[in-house]
Amino acid sequence: MASKSSTTACEEFSGAMFGGASSIAAFDDVPDDFELPEGSVKKGEKYFKKYCSQCHSIYPDNRITRGGQTQLGPTMFNVYGRASGLEEIQNKQGTDRVDNVLWLEAALMNYMKNPRVMASGRVQMNFSGIKDFQTRVDIVHYLKTLDWNNHEVANPPEKPASFAPVRWFSKS
Repeated sequence: MASKSSTTACEEFSGAMFGGASSIAAFDDVPDDFELPEGSVKKGEKYFKKYCSQCHSIYPDNRITRGGQTQLGPTMFNVYGRASGLEEIQNKQGTDRVDNVLWLEAALMNYMKNPRVMASGRVQMNFSGIKDFQTRVDIVHYLKTLDWNNHEVANPPEKPASFAPVRWFSKS
């Protein structure tokens, strides 16, 4: 005779799909009245390069500028204060995206901690999340600088021609 359990098989294993956390309880370090603590933009830029830049650009035109980038996700330029799902993504097969989110401090912190829970499991990223609270704080501080006031990012140099002979002749 099977023992009775208070959880169903679905409930028991659902956490595995989301990195062990199957509910909004995964975000217990970001309360409803969350205020972003002090952080370092410089460290945030370093962490962004480590964790995010493989798939996300920082430029308005979503250009890639480093080897190894795949440009699958939306640009992080002007992400702070933007509604989810507004920017184009390069991964046309990835139709499932986070819905009904305004990207402010708490939402960004939660998404970086566990994107699959935030997206109800509907996200195609090879990224399990960043557990360290201060690392996420620093990245949010950096993301807040990626706007039209940051002239270096907002006005990048013109893209070089993709056809090599055009580049060669333009140098002479």
